[in-house]
Amino acid sequence: MLQQISTCRPITLAVLAGVTLLSSACVSTSKYQALEEDYATLQRANEMIVERDFELYETNVILSEEIAMRDEEIAILATEQDELAVELETLIIAGTVSMELMKSGLNLTLDEEVLFSSGSASIKSSGVQAISGLVDELIDIPYQIVVVGNTDNVPVGPKLAETFPNNWALAAARASAVVTLMAAEGIPSQQLVAVSLGDTQPIASNDTAEGRAENRRIEVRLRPIIKNQENQ
Repeated sequence: MLQQISTCRPITLAVLAGVTLLSSACVSTSKYQALEEDYATLQRANEMIVERDFELYETNVILSEEIAMRDEEIAILATEQDELAVELETLIIAGTVSMELMKSGLNLTLDEEVLFSSGSASIKSSGVQAISGLVDELIDIPYQIVVVGNTDNVPVGPKLAETFPNNWALAAARASAVVTLMAAEGIPSQQLVAVSLGDTQPIASNDTAEGRAENRRIEVRLRPIIKNQENQ
């Protein structure tokens, strides 16, 4: 009986030892797999960061090229301003046209009294002549041309309101009339945009007659957006 007991003990110990080793092996495998998953996750994250950095680099290059192109276009507009100043010297001296080079493009301001009679959106003969002369100089310029109508802050009268209910409508009609004439004179219609600002952008005080006269104006803005006629 004692012999049988002593024989069974080593077998039991061996089994327990095997179970212990197997358990240890399972724990090690689990930890290894977890480490592998963590490594794979970190690797994917690193790849995403590298890819994002490359995209940011490409974006920065593109933006730099766009900024350089914009500087080039502004330089071209500066040259255009000098050439227009020579060609439109008579109108500039007469005060019919003034020019200003801004970051958004070249801005030409036309005297509203030369273009329109009071309360009218029909262009006068003097206005037709002024715009036709301007078109002659703009005809080969491929930029977008935005015609902006502006008024003073005096509300339209009852009779005028039958046609133009407010200053927005009057400024819009005048800008549209100028765009229509420019298109008829040869400017491609896809280059032209008519905008009304009403009385929201005064350049002088509306408290004086002189200031209100300055605020009633048509602006022709050459924006450095090239219009490809072949793709229209």
